[in-house]
Amino acid sequence: MKPFQTHIQQIRILRGRGLTIRNGSYAMRILENEGYYNVINGYKDLFLVLNQNGAPASPEQYKPGTTFEEIHKLYVLDRELRNILLKYLLIFEKSVKSKISYRFSQKFKKANDYLNLKNFTSNTNQLKQVLKLITTLSNVITNQSDRNGPIKHYLDVHQEVPLWVLSNYLTLGNIQNFYMCLDDPLKDLIAQDFSKMYKKTYNVNLQFPKDSLIDVLKTANLFRNVCAHEERLYNFSLHRPARSRHNSNLLSIPNNLLTGNLFTMVSFLKLVITKKEHKSLISSLSQLFNKSQNDFSSVNFSQILNRMGFPSNWQNFF
Repeated sequence: MKPFQTHIQQIRILRGRGLTIRNGSYAMRILENEGYYNVINGYKDLFLVLNQNGAPASPEQYKPGTTFEEIHKLYVLDRELRNILLKYLLIFEKSVKSKISYRFSQKFKKANDYLNLKNFTSNTNQLKQVLKLITTLSNVITNQSDRNGPIKHYLDVHQEVPLWVLSNYLTLGNIQNFYMCLDDPLKDLIAQDFSKMYKKTYNVNLQFPKDSLIDVLKTANLFRNVCAHEERLYNFSLHRPARSRHNSNLLSIPNNLLTGNLFTMVSFLKLVITKKEHKSLISSLSQLFNKSQNDFSSVNFSQILNRMGFPSNWQNFF
């Protein structure tokens, strides 16, 4: 375990590694308010000298001309990226919860039918997954039953909780599992709802299969967690990217660009939010990138975009 270092010692160490710190007081405030680990350890990699194998040299050394301010600018850029992306992930989350609740409740009329094993897939390989889902749903109701709110109200007054009420208390991961546990006809019907939304806003017939929606849900859930827990987003990439070939064809974006990075998530959102919403997302990103591109001198901003998975002509795809 590394020994404790004061902020002054941390600044001295950074300068010893070749990092330019023009304003010691400014750097001290950042370290006090944001933390050495969050700012430096989180965002230094792009600015480090690499050895012949492409790994950071040992001992660590910063590229000539790298400033503390640049690293902090990348930290701030990433925070703004999270805020932008989370806004549109939440729009998708609300939409998919609404569509799943509506279609399931349309097919299964009783309020608590989501606790009935028979109302989900009959695939025996998914039996354990369905049982876990039902347990999760039951636990959410139990945990909310003693708290003032809609679930307690419905239990007290109606002795049951409709899915459209319960869904507001489910995570995107819960909703992903719920969708995965549905029978195929119901999965198809919900996917078609997104196809209709796409046709309405883009005036384009798009057949959005259930496998594509599963890919979007899996990807969105992981990126949602990154944003919610304030983890590093700009270079985040899925270890096991969703099968993007379906969505690659739908979006007319080369499959080799959809590798589970931030560009992948931004692209996938085009399929599941309205045209106006996605245009707003692209506009927000463009404004942020334009504002930030002159904040870096020791690295080219194109290197940062590359870490996000954005090609140089990325706006042409939207």
